[in-house]
Amino acid sequence: MTRLSSLAGLAVAGTVLLTGCGSVPDFNPGIGVRVDDTTYSLGEVDDLSTSYCEAVETQLQEGELVASSIISGQVVGSLALRAAAEQFADETGVEPDASYRQTEQQLESAIGDLTPAQQDAVRQVNLARPYVEAVQISVGKAGGAADDQAALSAGRDAFVGWLDEQDVRIDPRFSVSIDEGAVAPANTSVSYSVSKTALSGAASEPDPTYAKGLPQTQRCG
Repeated sequence: MTRLSSLAGLAVAGTVLLTGCGSVPDFNPGIGVRVDDTTYSLGEVDDLSTSYCEAVETQLQEGELVASSIISGQVVGSLALRAAAEQFADETGVEPDASYRQTEQQLESAIGDLTPAQQDAVRQVNLARPYVEAVQISVGKAGGAADDQAALSAGRDAFVGWLDEQDVRIDPRFSVSIDEGAVAPANTSVSYSVSKTALSGAASEPDPTYAKGLPQTQRCG
């Protein structure tokens, strides 16, 4: 896979794997995501989202747009995912499987034309899922799994169970919640989405027509 061929697709997909608690209204002001003692401020999330949006824009086709809310949801979900996986690895005493290093190298070869800030944002988003899967494989192998697929399955089950006991919170403004292994769209708004336009903005799959109707400051592309 060359360049960032998967990057725009990731932005359009709008979901990131995870497990644990959902978004909750009881949240510290200024904090975008918290995984036990690891926190990322709203400012950090905003900066990463801006840089990731810029990286995504280099891969979009002419006229293709992505709502900024999709980008920020991915960023905050990826931050939570990576932080949780790092803590899980530390508690279980494992290092990520060697396959993660290969994924890192492939990504590095694809982001050389981006600015340092854009590169960092892409790493944090695009490597979150491979990292957690590599940790899960290592946990599964440590438990005696016969092959990588069995190790991944066993490690994922262990990760899900571990996360259920952790304090994982995402600010409701990002409209994502952590449920059964996935960061999924969440209805965390105070008001209901009643219009067709509002429903498009809350959908799990981004609507290109909706994105085109957004102000420039609220979209990528």
